[in-house]
Amino acid sequence: MLRRLSLTGLLLGLVCGWALGPVVMAQQVLVDDPTSVAAGAAQLEAWHSTEESWIAPAVRVHSAVEVAAGAAFLRAGGPADRRTVEYSVEGKALLRPGSTHRIGVAMVGGAGLRQLGVPRGRPSTVYGYGIASEELVPGTLTAYQNVGWIHEQNGPHQLTWGARLDWALADRFAVIGEVYGEGRSDPALQAVFRTVLLPDRIEMDVSMTRGGPFDDRNTWATVGLTFMSTPLY
Repeated sequence: MLRRLSLTGLLLGLVCGWALGPVVMAQQVLVDDPTSVAAGAAQLEAWHSTEESWIAPAVRVHSAVEVAAGAAFLRAGGPADRRTVEYSVEGKALLRPGSTHRIGVAMVGGAGLRQLGVPRGRPSTVYGYGIASEELVPGTLTAYQNVGWIHEQNGPHQLTWGARLDWALADRFAVIGEVYGEGRSDPALQAVFRTVLLPDRIEMDVSMTRGGPFDDRNTWATVGLTFMSTPLY
């Protein structure tokens, strides 16, 4: 029953949201999974779109703990069209790693510090969320759900949620569909095509994101690469 509800909810969310037309800029993947980094290894994610660019290294420091830090180069807007940098740090507790269990569970907490933030020296963003994954068809179809909270500088505390469906078309190709919401803002929709350039070492994502208010939707593309190391210990 749980599997049937998860799959139905994901498909309805993706289909209905895309038909109508993010709250966050496009990333390689908006909805997180319970295991991002292989045991004892490290990885580096980097992606670029017209509005922002990111670089985010991560390390599996323990069998049940991942840590990551990153830097985002954002367009600040305004008459001068300035750009700013936001730094972030994040920790993930792997309560039930998705790489080794049919149903995976994890908890994430993190904070961001914006270069042009006011007041200076205080986090511009603080967030936390839970992750659940379910392998619907082993090796082919996997569902992910995120539910959490975010507080941005000078803003309200808001609920965040996301749903994602991964479909492995072949050994080196996958299609990912996502829907993501924050507070009362209209949800963001993203479709990702993932290809493995070098097995267990390099992946490339090309995504199309559609977001913003339903009466004024925007669409943009993002290209990203993920580099994965061999086990370090």
